[in-house]
Amino acid sequence: MDIATIITYLKDLFATVMVLLTMIFPVSGTTGAAFEAKNPDELIANFAVVSDIHVETNNPASYENLYNLLGGIKAGGVDAVIYTGDNVMNGQDLENFFFYTAVKAMKPAKYNYVLAGNHDLGNTEGDYNELLGNYLQNNKIFFGEDLGKGYYYRVVNGCYIIALVSEDPTTWEFVISEEQFEWLEGVLQEAAAADAPIFVFNHFPIFYGGEPGGRLATLLNKYDADLFVYGHYHNDMGADNFGQWNGVNIINLPRATEITEYEGGDGIVIEVYEDEILVRARNFITGEWIEDLVYTYEY
Repeated sequence: MDIATIITYLKDLFATVMVLLTMIFPVSGTTGAAFEAKNPDELIANFAVVSDIHVETNNPASYENLYNLLGGIKAGGVDAVIYTGDNVMNGQDLENFFFYTAVKAMKPAKYNYVLAGNHDLGNTEGDYNELLGNYLQNNKIFFGEDLGKGYYYRVVNGCYIIALVSEDPTTWEFVISEEQFEWLEGVLQEAAAADAPIFVFNHFPIFYGGEPGGRLATLLNKYDADLFVYGHYHNDMGADNFGQWNGVNIINLPRATEITEYEGGDGIVIEVYEDEILVRARNFITGEWIEDLVYTYEY
């Protein structure tokens, strides 16, 4: 190993240690730019949503990006943060320790709801059941959350947050069991009876499910679900990330942390008011709203 390689290695190691120390012993306050709801006096609830953080053992920059991302979210004082999967790169215990320790230490919101993506569950490799068990155990240890079989729901300020999970470890497509379908319909019935806003989150896009995806869209339309939000694609944030599929309002989130051609930090803030839902795109690392990406949904 030459001197230059050794120096680079030591610099990366030092950066990793320093980032980990700030995660475990974070500075007071936040690291991001403060922001508030568009109409704070009329706000019922607000949520930050990010995806594809990809914390990776041998990538110190991914830890630093996570820390900055969480600081930028915390600056807004949102009610909850939803992480729509691929929180780590390889499903490794050390990667999960870094991710969950950072979220626990930073406390970007009172509630932090973590979904499992394909990378969290081995990316078609490894023991799916073991990795799913690790995911469930981490959520219980760090957040005190019993997530059942990986799909679950929570009610925050009267809003239904519904998290789905793909149940086939051999494919990247979204595969949902009959049991999960039946569970979901029960939750949707409950939410509809309460006349509540309904937000459905998944790592994969709804159309990745083929025929089951169409069935899922029919079910969401039946109970007037307001939004289906997903990640996975790593697309840049733009107008194409907002649309409809088979009558369902869909939002695709980009990768939230740095990769070669993209600096990262992008996500959305969902604001719930009495007669409408407002969604605004924001870069939580730079502390800037993303111009023109503002969408209103009636419910």
